[in-house]
Amino acid sequence: MMAGFVMILVLGSVPLWIVSSLDVPPEVKVNGEKLDFADVLPYIDKQTGRTLVPAREIAEKLGAEVSWNRVSKQGTIHNQQTAVQFTVGEQVVSVNGKEMELDAPVAVKNGRTMVPLGLVGESLGADVRWIEDRRLVLVTSSDKAQRATWIWDSAIIERERDRLLQFAAEQKLTAIYIRYDTNAADREAYRAFIRSANDLGIQVEALAGASDWIYEQNQSHIKRFIAAVAEYNSSVDAKERFQGYHFDIEPYTLDDWHTRQTWVLERWMETIRFIETEVRSTDPGMTIFLDIPFWIGGYSVPGTSYPFSAWLLEKADGVVIMAYRNTASGSNGIMAIAKPIILEASTLQKSVIVAVDTLPSKEGDHTTFHAVQATDMEAELQVVMEQLSPYPSYAGVAVHDYARWTELWRSHP
Repeated sequence: MMAGFVMILVLGSVPLWIVSSLDVPPEVKVNGEKLDFADVLPYIDKQTGRTLVPAREIAEKLGAEVSWNRVSKQGTIHNQQTAVQFTVGEQVVSVNGKEMELDAPVAVKNGRTMVPLGLVGESLGADVRWIEDRRLVLVTSSDKAQRATWIWDSAIIERERDRLLQFAAEQKLTAIYIRYDTNAADREAYRAFIRSANDLGIQVEALAGASDWIYEQNQSHIKRFIAAVAEYNSSVDAKERFQGYHFDIEPYTLDDWHTRQTWVLERWMETIRFIETEVRSTDPGMTIFLDIPFWIGGYSVPGTSYPFSAWLLEKADGVVIMAYRNTASGSNGIMAIAKPIILEASTLQKSVIVAVDTLPSKEGDHTTFHAVQATDMEAELQVVMEQLSPYPSYAGVAVHDYARWTELWRSHP
């Protein structure tokens, strides 16, 4: 490796045509952490209008390595999944053996090698964004840039499959939670949709749940659902299978919550234990994710001082925190109400998705984005990603739900 070698990446995938302050170096953050560049500061090239940033630090922050061949003037950025090979002076690079044409050739400037940052971000699965008003390049690793949504009306995957997949691609979704109809006689719609989603790099989880599932007589519904998903998975090709179970059980909406809360918490625990046992015995290898309200950490496991949220985290592979607010910051914002469970999950080495809502709510407009512009919601989610990605447990965001989310784009673009 060349001593002192530093790569500079051209931000090829982010449109930067601002020329009024080209001499002010943009800031770069990777997973919410500001990078301090020892040798070369980021800058905007006055000829192309592209942002150039020293990228060895970025590649290494994303878990990749950089190697350089002085003789051939070739470099490689690689991790366990991807190898990107480039040659100084050429505009075509190789990504896992497949050629890709760049919008600018690999070059040398002041002794530094330059390649497009968009290539690095995309090939390593990172999310790369330019925040214009702050002159900030925000890079988020794939494990912290997950985006998901719920689909409760499973008929959508057949009725508007192409539109759904197009929306998923546009929104860079990595997961979709789809209700699995255990009575469905025709599985072709599920097979076709999951196969197409997997081709886009989107995993699909089998969604189900009801408040009254905590009642012992309703455990048969849980058992039937898990058995049906397991049987479906065993009968289809690998790319057509659900990749996890997703449970939305909200017993605090029952009348019993107001009259015998301890009993509801105990029954909730028994239900989760039953789910865990059934999944592990019937469909081992599948993940279990639970939707939980942000405030549940304020309750304790009956008879103890142990937070109920921590107990739920222990029983699942991860949780989706329903942090239903329409602002990221502030004492009652998304980040503040989600952070206690995020900290618990970091300690327990579990994964957390932070969810927002787009449905009208009786609790007030502050709990939902249903009446705001879709771009404003994206701006708030961007703040969430930037500020929470430094936490080990943080994995991304989810928007509830697909039907209302798409309606939001149509009515408030």
